[in-house]
Amino acid sequence: MLCFIKELSIKNNNILILDFVDQWLKLAKYNIASIDILKEFSLKHIIAFYELIEEQVANSTIHNIDDKFKIPLMQQMKDSINKVVSYNSQNQQLIPAKVLALALKRFIYRFLLVNSNIENQNLNTYILDFTLDLWASDIKQELIEKLFPTCLLVSHAYNAYTFIVNEIEKKMKGEENNESFASASSLTARKNLIKKFKKFTS
Repeated sequence: MLCFIKELSIKNNNILILDFVDQWLKLAKYNIASIDILKEFSLKHIIAFYELIEEQVANSTIHNIDDKFKIPLMQQMKDSINKVVSYNSQNQQLIPAKVLALALKRFIYRFLLVNSNIENQNLNTYILDFTLDLWASDIKQELIEKLFPTCLLVSHAYNAYTFIVNEIEKKMKGEENNESFASASSLTARKNLIKKFKKFTS
């Protein structure tokens, strides 16, 4: 559909996707009126809509890539990633972990599901190519060019992705545990205070 829109040079990006598709499928006897999800989207949403679907499909398919793209990371590589990644999104001088994970997932999905011989190429050859649209639109190109590790090959892309995802999950669990501990500590302190107050007033 993206290629179709580009080819036709559509000017009105407010056309509903449902109406646009219906215009071109009338002669093919397809009934798309039942596709409720399209009713809220217009052509200006098409890129975001595509990326949303792509991300969901990628979640279940990127694990099927060839083993040559699943070379384990050395500890030095893990350290290099952790030095340039922010897992709490508070450090603006580092690459947000979720943003990097998404870029790697897009790269794996778009390039490594096909049989190719690029496993020994530097990963930054692709990651730093912003014409590939791997990165979220609000990320600063200069930041990526400055920080992205040069030690990673394409063959490390999958395990770099899974490493970052696992680190994100560990950080989230750690924060949940800290919140639970803080809540429990606060409750205990409150109970002790009540006991002292009752003892004092009695």
